[in-house]
Amino acid sequence: MDGEVDLSNAAGLRDHLIEQVQQGHYNLAVDLTGVEFMDSSGLAVLISGLRRTKEHDGSLVLISPGASVKRALTITGLDRVFDIYDSVEKASASTSLA
Repeated sequence: MDGEVDLSNAAGLRDHLIEQVQQGHYNLAVDLTGVEFMDSSGLAVLISGLRRTKEHDGSLVLISPGASVKRALTITGLDRVFDIYDSVEKASASTSLA
């Protein structure tokens, strides 16, 4: 993902996460390295994705959120809900990501 995740494009992320879960991928990582801004609709999509994976005893982790996104996660308390890693490699070493 790159740029902004907001009301205008959050549905695309939602659809992608739903598709991944429907295909049997229950341990997902969302790489936020290139995301410069995320509004509440983007955060809601991440929460929804986490719920979907947890329904299958899976997980959804976040990779390398930038300062703006990390601030949004912290302000909303979502930094305590999501596991956040600096890289895919660190996430893979700590979780059951495929």
